[in-house]
Amino acid sequence: MRHTTPIRRAVLACTLAAAGHAGAADGAAPPSYAPDYFAQFQAVSAMEMVNKLPGFVFEGGNVGRGIAGNVLINGKRPTSKTEPLNDVLGRIPTAAVDRIEVINSGAGGIDMQGYATVANVLLKPMDLVSASTTASSTVMPDGSLEPSVDGNYSLKRGDKSINVSLAWRRSPDTGQGHGTRTTSYADGGPDAELTLDGAGINENKTVKLNYGQDLLDGQLTWNGAYNPWTYQSQQAQVHTDSGSYAQASNDNAGRTREQGLAYTRDLAHGASLDLKLQYRSAEVTANSTYTSGSSTSHALTTTSASEQIVAGQLTWPASDHVVIRGGIERAVNSNDNTNRYQANDQAAAVPGVGAWVQESRVEGQLSSAWQVDHTLSAEAGLKIEHSSLNTSANQQEGRSYVYPKPRLRLSLSPSSALQLRLRMEREVSQINFYDAAGYFGMGDKSLRADYPDLVPAKTWLCEGALEYRFWERGAAVLSYTQAHISDVIDRMPIRTATATVDAAGNIGDASTDSVTGMLNLPTDSWALPQGLLKLSTTWRSSSVTDPTTLTARRLSGEQPLAWRVEFSQDLPAQRTAWGVSVDNGWSNDSWQVGERDSSSGSGWARAFINYRPSSNTMLTLELNNLASRTTTYDRVHYTGNDRFASNVDFVEHNINRTQPYAMLRLRRDW
Repeated sequence: MRHTTPIRRAVLACTLAAAGHAGAADGAAPPSYAPDYFAQFQAVSAMEMVNKLPGFVFEGGNVGRGIAGNVLINGKRPTSKTEPLNDVLGRIPTAAVDRIEVINSGAGGIDMQGYATVANVLLKPMDLVSASTTASSTVMPDGSLEPSVDGNYSLKRGDKSINVSLAWRRSPDTGQGHGTRTTSYADGGPDAELTLDGAGINENKTVKLNYGQDLLDGQLTWNGAYNPWTYQSQQAQVHTDSGSYAQASNDNAGRTREQGLAYTRDLAHGASLDLKLQYRSAEVTANSTYTSGSSTSHALTTTSASEQIVAGQLTWPASDHVVIRGGIERAVNSNDNTNRYQANDQAAAVPGVGAWVQESRVEGQLSSAWQVDHTLSAEAGLKIEHSSLNTSANQQEGRSYVYPKPRLRLSLSPSSALQLRLRMEREVSQINFYDAAGYFGMGDKSLRADYPDLVPAKTWLCEGALEYRFWERGAAVLSYTQAHISDVIDRMPIRTATATVDAAGNIGDASTDSVTGMLNLPTDSWALPQGLLKLSTTWRSSSVTDPTTLTARRLSGEQPLAWRVEFSQDLPAQRTAWGVSVDNGWSNDSWQVGERDSSSGSGWARAFINYRPSSNTMLTLELNNLASRTTTYDRVHYTGNDRFASNVDFVEHNINRTQPYAMLRLRRDW
């Protein structure tokens, strides 16, 4: 495998783009949309406005992993790591929005966070009082209801602002249903068949508080959140032949807490300073019980995790066209996991494998965004990460690593309708705590004496994208991404003379390719005014050497093909909006040392209708899972728990059929 191929191709593509710039035509300034534009869509919140931006696809990011979304508020990202971006935008009324800018480069001082396009919601400097309440309920086919209530209150007076959000939500586990499990044995024995019937309920309570005010010529904001939750489920298992009965149940509970403090201040010569402090913790207790006849087994797992972040960033416009950004961040993540197992014939619970894992990371960055002219912009930067991993198994096992993460992005606009984007970047993953716990927590340390330490995966990524905008809301995007991954983390065998152990480890290098296409097609000319048809698809391919069989295969969990079709239409005269969507579900494989697992789900169909009896009231009906999704899970298990030169031991086929359900929701803005 040629490790330098992505790098060479990226450099060549960047060179061709620079050469093509000489003949570029004049481009247009980044588009800006005032609230009047969104009146045709009956938008009442910033989230609804963002969803109606021409050609823009909202990305909420992943707050739990620190991955930012592609929408800013006054040029900044929300500090909370427990609150989804769509919730933050959903509580901002349209009356508070001055305009929304769609930015395709970072030369205006915007940190793009890896996105090709971001939306910047600019708020009006005005006093404002707003509140909203939302009552909703899930309606199952048997008539059962699961209600939820949300409330939000916002007050802004001068330089001070406060926001309070309360929520109580109950929802069924829509992945549960009626199914069967068939196990076929290679020795010719009779198949074992089970019927499965399951149901589950999630319950969440949330309290969130945000406060901001001017301080020392800057803006200070504080956010806090508290979220206790529970999940309960039961599954009945009946043997088809014998009629014997078993039941599996789960009773899980947990809570998350967060506090964050951010300070932003404008400095001399257009520079700005951003500081951030954040603390987040989570506790989870998972109880599972399995009863079959007179035999009962019980497992208890407790997990506590925390994250502390201290970060600072300085932005300086070196000239009208160049912005320099530098910063440093320190993060400490810890995870303490213990588990116990007890059967009814045991006098005491047996401790399982558990471990305390702590990752410390310090990352410094320096980058520059350059607006060459109105057609070409560039961003280059370097992040240097120093990380260390320690476990309670043996503190001397802690290791430290330094990873450079350079990046280069180019954006070329030959015309106001056409844009070409190129990106080359090195990414470093975070090690999953459960992988780390399983690897370091192995009872016999000699088993992995000849294996290297578990380290993060590193990816060299090269991406090219072509975007074309047409009509008022039409857009077409085609992108190709190639990546080379070193130190892929997956399951790997650790073999001894008497046993084979399945453990998390670095299994070598991999290459990946993906092609993504997106088309937003207005239907005004098809006698469907204010309609929008959205088509999206992604094709993926990858290759890695399986550490057990030493043959090539895909990456675990990769979905080869995904597509989605959506249509929505706004009917202002009828004070109504409606839409439908359908996707192809999912399908992927994962490989362990002793078995191969395949998971799939059939397509998901959804329809909705919004009706506004008044300007501040909206009634929504959603119909979900209209195609009654069928999920399958297959296990192919090998003798000796080793797929290398082993025969199949048994094949297990699970199939589960889920039910359609409806959602009724009433929102009132005050």
